[in-house]
Amino acid sequence: MGPIIGILTRSGVNENGTPIEYCMESTRRAIIKAGGVPIMLTPPQDIDYFTTKSSEAPNLTGMEQEMILYQIEKLDGLFIPGGDKITKYDYYVLHFCLKRNIPIFGVCLGMQMIANYKIDNFKLLDVPNKELHYKEDYAAPAHNVTIDKNSLLYKILGSEEIMVNSHHLRCVDYTKECNVVAKSSDGVIEAVELKDYDFCLGVQWHPEITISDDVNSKKIFECFMEKAKEREKLLFNNKRLE
Repeated sequence: MGPIIGILTRSGVNENGTPIEYCMESTRRAIIKAGGVPIMLTPPQDIDYFTTKSSEAPNLTGMEQEMILYQIEKLDGLFIPGGDKITKYDYYVLHFCLKRNIPIFGVCLGMQMIANYKIDNFKLLDVPNKELHYKEDYAAPAHNVTIDKNSLLYKILGSEEIMVNSHHLRCVDYTKECNVVAKSSDGVIEAVELKDYDFCLGVQWHPEITISDDVNSKKIFECFMEKAKEREKLLFNNKRLE
């Protein structure tokens, strides 16, 4: 049927002011277009994730951790979307997906989350040029990014410079565990890859929005899905041997 791709949900409120956990429709459809089976990963804690500050959220209990691991064991890939807040739950999912060598792809805030992995008390900066990085139309071409030739991203795209869409007001200051593999003309970090890991890629733009029309977006999702299929096949073969 296709590899199972977990999507971290985001917290928000609906038009009635009711707190919700949601997945963007563009994310769900992009994963289906790329050949995956999307499932939503929701936080297990009985708290309002929208109003609770990340620093004030309680630590996960043992039972809550088990609930998360139960979901992770079923995944062939993890997609980390954009959003407004990074929680302890998000990092717990990332940490255990990494321990299980699950392919990971993050966009916008998802890239910032990967870039800040294992950095305590990290801070995001305001972008130096709002007009360059924040477009109301998610799909509109915004600016070029320059890609490191010694990167997985370059191998995927085969180009040192591409045009991307953009919809963000904050950016990453630096990264410790990742290689910076793309930047914009004003020096903003636009893509990172976790060091010594098969596939953990984060990009600051939104290829899930443009997968139907942009060849580079298609290439990134195709590579992500191929890595997820490899894991799916490995898990299947291991179960046959049990």
